[in-house]
Amino acid sequence: MRLTQDEQFLIKRIVAEIFGADAALWLFGSRVDDTKRGGDVNLYVVPVAQDDLFMKRVRCLGRLEAVLLYPVDLVVHEAGRDLPIYRIAA
Repeated sequence: MRLTQDEQFLIKRIVAEIFGADAALWLFGSRVDDTKRGGDVNLYVVPVAQDDLFMKRVRCLGRLEAVLLYPVDLVVHEAGRDLPIYRIAA
């Protein structure tokens, strides 16, 4: 995994603060594989609380990109929807 321990801690803390401590979080994409290259961080969040997901996503993206200093792709699972990206990211 191409994230430092500090970056992992910050990501987990920010996601928990915004989506709740019970939200599931996955890293996917090139950052999972140490042999690949790529600058962005791909995250998949499955929040238990489904309220105000759009604003939570916007707030989370802003905070993550501010501390990590590189682009973040944030996929937030919406209950009742079955999108292909959910299967790819999980």
